[in-house]
Amino acid sequence: MISHPSLTQVPHTGPRSAPRPGRLAHGRLHLLLTLNSLVVVLVSVNRKSGSTLAFVADNGFLRWVEIDNMLLGLCTVLLYYLVAAHLVTDSRHRRHGATVALGTLFTTGAYVYALGLGDHEITNYLHGRFCSESLPAICRVVAYNDDVFSDVVFLTGFTLLNTTVMLTQFLFPTDRAPRRWDNVLITVNALFIGAGITANLAFENAGFDPFVIGVTAVFALVLLKISPRQPMLRYYGIAYTVGLLATALIKTV
Repeated sequence: MISHPSLTQVPHTGPRSAPRPGRLAHGRLHLLLTLNSLVVVLVSVNRKSGSTLAFVADNGFLRWVEIDNMLLGLCTVLLYYLVAAHLVTDSRHRRHGATVALGTLFTTGAYVYALGLGDHEITNYLHGRFCSESLPAICRVVAYNDDVFSDVVFLTGFTLLNTTVMLTQFLFPTDRAPRRWDNVLITVNALFIGAGITANLAFENAGFDPFVIGVTAVFALVLLKISPRQPMLRYYGIAYTVGLLATALIKTV
């Protein structure tokens, strides 16, 4: 929760030392974003690699691919939290009411995200293993959970988490102007997210995803227009815009 005591420290009393020439202004943020890019890569490898299709236990209750996806989902939520916490502590602004509101929003998003991810991984496994050739009543229930309900719940949590991070950057702006290499690293990491969005929208059954990604992209660009120097708003603006444009290009080819 973003309103944790460690994230509401006493405001800085002295002048903040600027990074020396040639140094990054947002080194810790780049580390967190790079770890998030790594998670995106691992999710793709886990889904496409045949090495994770073995059963976890003899009774075959799940495969390692589903377990790995749920663990990577946990990593995603933790990284979102660490990014949001960093944005709060790195800012000179102190809005204690905002930290409570953002913490509530983040906690809700994390719960809903986990609920949707867990429901999807389990019902997707059952759907593929037992319901590929026939559709008795129980399979229709499993298929609905897999294709519709879990997707709506997951995307709701996903949107709440990303909205929380963007609002945190907007309400707790940094006074560290991004340097040239900051912008390079922000762009590179954003492109990993853009590639993940493209892979999901252009090459799979997208469902509600395009609408959610489009709304998130517009929200990011609006906030970026208001606060153009904030690194996380640039990150989201690049990632989601590139993802949508690349998807549109692939779909039209």
